[in-house]
Amino acid sequence: MKRILIVIDGSANDAESLASAKTFAILTGAQLTVAHARVADQSLVGFGEFIFAASDVDRSAQNEAQAKAAFDAVCGDLPDARFLVYDASCDTITAAIGYAYDLIMVERLSSEDGPEASNLNAALFETGRLVLLVPPQAAAGPIKRAAIVWNDSAQTARAIKSALPLLQIAQDVVLLTGSGTEEVAVALLLEYLAAYDLAPSVQAYDSERLTARARGRALIAAASQAGADLLVMGAFGEGQAGAIAGLGRATRKIVTAAPMPVLLQS
Repeated sequence: MKRILIVIDGSANDAESLASAKTFAILTGAQLTVAHARVADQSLVGFGEFIFAASDVDRSAQNEAQAKAAFDAVCGDLPDARFLVYDASCDTITAAIGYAYDLIMVERLSSEDGPEASNLNAALFETGRLVLLVPPQAAAGPIKRAAIVWNDSAQTARAIKSALPLLQIAQDVVLLTGSGTEEVAVALLLEYLAAYDLAPSVQAYDSERLTARARGRALIAAASQAGADLLVMGAFGEGQAGAIAGLGRATRKIVTAAPMPVLLQS
């Protein structure tokens, strides 16, 4: 993992988000790019390499100054970290340059619609990259236990493959499997992970006869009870402008409520 992107807008929680980004950059040895979205809710009308053109929306000098101050305070001592400013919204920036990074970090959603949802949709469905959703509290220190949610899906298989650099530096890995009418096979996955020197334990959690949102709550509870400080899972659904209504209900619960960082891939 060589390159990490996070897009910030000059809000009060930028410092916490940047602290998480710094932690993961240090853990992986990746270069961190912090992009500031100077224009709120603005669509890109034309761009070249790191040059964005936008319509005549008022630019917030105060937000830009706050974003730069947060970057300097949190990431000023991080080698190769860079701060870039674009005349575009967060989701536009993410969609336009996200493919050039291994990992895109976004803040955990506080609601299911609005600019935050648009940025998550852009990261998940328009970049083809691994997305790390971080909670309001900054992530710190090593990854003590990573939990993989295994359901034998293509989305989760892609997420696991992309997450290998982080799984390999975790002190411990656990495989979480939900209960249901059919048992999910884990033998081949364990064999695959063993090829990367990973030997996760397997823990089942009760998800039978639950609604989709209840399954999301059960998964969060299982990961918390397992002591996970990183959750790896597939993202199910499709992008929808301005909202995450296109995501599966269980996924929607995770991205708005998970207390630990969540690695997602569609």
